[in-house]
Amino acid sequence: MACNPRTVIIGAGLAGAAVAHFLDGPALVLEQGSQAGAEASAQNAGMVRLLVEDPVERRLALRGEARLRELGEEGSRVTGAVHGLVHDPGELDDAVAALRAAGHEVQSVDRAADVAPVLAGAALRRAWYVPGARVADPHALIQRLLAGAELRRGVQVRSLIVESGRLVGLQTSQGPLHAERVVLAAGAWAGALAATAGLHRPLFPVRRSLLLTTPHPLARPEHPWCWLEDLGLYLRPEAGRWLLSGCDERVEAAPQGPGSRGELDPDWRDQVGERLLATLPAIEEVGWSGGWTGLRTFAPDRRPLLGPDPELPGLFWAAGLGGFGLTAHLAVGEAVAAWLGGAPPAWLRSEEVDPGRTMPRRWVIRPLGTHHGSRLVSG
Repeated sequence: MACNPRTVIIGAGLAGAAVAHFLDGPALVLEQGSQAGAEASAQNAGMVRLLVEDPVERRLALRGEARLRELGEEGSRVTGAVHGLVHDPGELDDAVAALRAAGHEVQSVDRAADVAPVLAGAALRRAWYVPGARVADPHALIQRLLAGAELRRGVQVRSLIVESGRLVGLQTSQGPLHAERVVLAAGAWAGALAATAGLHRPLFPVRRSLLLTTPHPLARPEHPWCWLEDLGLYLRPEAGRWLLSGCDERVEAAPQGPGSRGELDPDWRDQVGERLLATLPAIEEVGWSGGWTGLRTFAPDRRPLLGPDPELPGLFWAAGLGGFGLTAHLAVGEAVAAWLGGAPPAWLRSEEVDPGRTMPRRWVIRPLGTHHGSRLVSG
């Protein structure tokens, strides 16, 4: 086998770059595409979301946001955020209490349009304002996090190499590569790569759409981003337009090689547009100027796979981040690097993110981004 790096990280997106950043010692990062961070990391809306319901996701989000602030303004900026509820005014109560207990300011607002004019006329039953919420630049963050790592682009990992029950290397498009430890941060490709070593880790990629409107006067850089939690709609300003998503989910296998970004379905665009316009009268006259789709990868319980694999010594995971990779990637990198260093993170319980934990045999997919119209799938 060629070379003998101690640690090889598969995937140069946010998760893989963050592991490399926190790792004590050099790392070799393999990226199948021509540039780092061109897959899911480049396809998100850039919002750092702290007001989330799942306690594990919230712990990762809070830790990740704290690390993001330590990096200064280079990779993110404060815009504030408004979380609105149309149907269930109590949906975020636990999340609000947890954020406040962690020292974050969260305000209940009666007139959401006072802080987010795009919500003028919206039929909200409750709204929460997080003045310290951020928007991040994934490209800038990845470049900074990879500064101390060796990055090889255009290298496709085809299989894991196992000898005597231990992972010892990788079969790549450029030949075999020996490694003492491998971090699987390959996003939508992670589950299939694990399967080459006989591991069943039920990760499923889903395709999600993002839409870009025509120019709109309210889409100013300082405008807070907004998330209508129980409608599965979010939007934020982007160069004088609104970048928005309906949080749709369509199960889809990863492509054979790089290039997971897809074309926007005009029918879906129109459907999301109808939902948006029916909810936000302030942008009633908006038109569409573009959009794209990208893959988000989940485990059945919608929690990530982090740390050492219990069935294959030498394999570590940083995968299954779903739609919160941008928010949590620094926490993920810190935690996985701690496991690699032999000192599990004290702030994260390993059983909550154990790659080999028992998973549901059937799980929920949300085609419309909400529980309404959800369906069960199995795999």
